[in-house]
Amino acid sequence: MNEKLKKHLDGIFSPYEDLHAVSELKEELLNDLQEKLSDLKQQGYDEETAYHMTVDSIGDISEIMESITAKTRELKQMVLTDFSKTNLENSDFKGVKVHDGKFNYSALKGSDFSDSDLTSSSFKCSDLREVRFNGADLSRANLTKSDLRNASFNGANLTKADLTMCDMGKVPFNNCIFDNTKFKNSDLSGICFDNQTFNGTIFDYSGLKGTSFKNAVFKNVSFKSNKAKYLKHTIFDGATMDKLTYAVLKGSKADLTLVTVI
Repeated sequence: MNEKLKKHLDGIFSPYEDLHAVSELKEELLNDLQEKLSDLKQQGYDEETAYHMTVDSIGDISEIMESITAKTRELKQMVLTDFSKTNLENSDFKGVKVHDGKFNYSALKGSDFSDSDLTSSSFKCSDLREVRFNGADLSRANLTKSDLRNASFNGANLTKADLTMCDMGKVPFNNCIFDNTKFKNSDLSGICFDNQTFNGTIFDYSGLKGTSFKNAVFKNVSFKSNKAKYLKHTIFDGATMDKLTYAVLKGSKADLTLVTVI
């Protein structure tokens, strides 16, 4: 009868993940039920009646089980958001949602984060060369002291025909979100940020030689202490920016001939 009771519990717990916390609960419950079954038999009930009375005493455990598995999933997600000091070259992260993720001091060269939600994630001191961030949400993300040479933020997967359609306004670029994103002390040389919108974005002390911001929109963007010799070679043709951002760039000798001030 104890074996029958065990099989009954296995059936109840079968919809749930085989997690350590679940296994412990099932083992504890089995011991309690076996004691209850034994007590009922000692009270004079036949085995079948004692078994059904014991089983009926279990009740509905679905609510407590859902609570346990949800908490476990949450803890597992917390663990899986820390990829610091890891070799993840050429990894496929397309479309992932990782809020507050940690990719610090990691090797991510050639990895693909296209269309991912990386809100508040940190990539400090990481190798981000050739990484694809096309269409990614980088709100409040921290990409300080990182090497981003040859990284892409839009249009990298488009054909020449697609790019022509984008330039004609017939197809939108797969824009990123750069709200309060930090690129402080990072190498952004030669990166294409054309047609992007920057809101509260920080480019302080970053290498911007040959970086292109054609037709970009700047709102409250910081370019603190960028070297004038690099900004002379940064492209802002067709960009739109607020007066403060314009004044800072103008003071750093950037070519703002084709810029619109708002």
